Amino acid sequence: MRNRIYLVFVLPFFVSVCLNAKTIKYNPFQMVDVPDSINIKLESAYKSITGFGNVNAGRNVWNLANRKDFIFKNGLYSFKGQGPHFPRCIFIFNNSKLYIFKSIGAFDFVGVLQEYLDCIKLLELNEADKVKYLKYIAVYLKDESGLTYGNEIIKEYSLRSSGYNLH
Repeated sequence: MRNRIYLVFVLPFFVSVCLNAKTIKYNPFQMVDVPDSINIKLESAYKSITGFGNVNAGRNVWNLANRKDFIFKNGLYSFKGQGPHFPRCIFIFNNSKLYIFKSIGAFDFVGVLQEYLDCIKLLELNEADKVKYLKYIAVYLKDESGLTYGNEIIKEYSLRSSGYNLH
């Protein structure tokens, strides 16, 4: 009788545990695994763009073309500080060259587009990538449209982009 209880209850439990341990689960908070050298550059850029330092921006990176792609390679990415009140910034990595946009889509729509033109020249993007990245930048700008991230951030960003030194 006791052996049957093990077969009916305990054995299926262990089989279930073993099967679940082998299946890969989707982690909605997983981000792109960025090399340390890029992480440092992103942290520094985020501080100079937004005024927020030490907010883990270099680790909060997502591939804008495919949010479930966590491998760092040539592409268009967004990054931001840890938390919902930090604005999203973008960068393009192409053939070991990095271009970090200084304009934030939520606050400076036209600035992002102007920088993209500079980025095309600097990174020497091919025609296919130019069109692909422009498509995803348009989606990024649409998603950011109307976001404020808090009124104090807009005011500080406007002053900083106008050339005032706040710190």
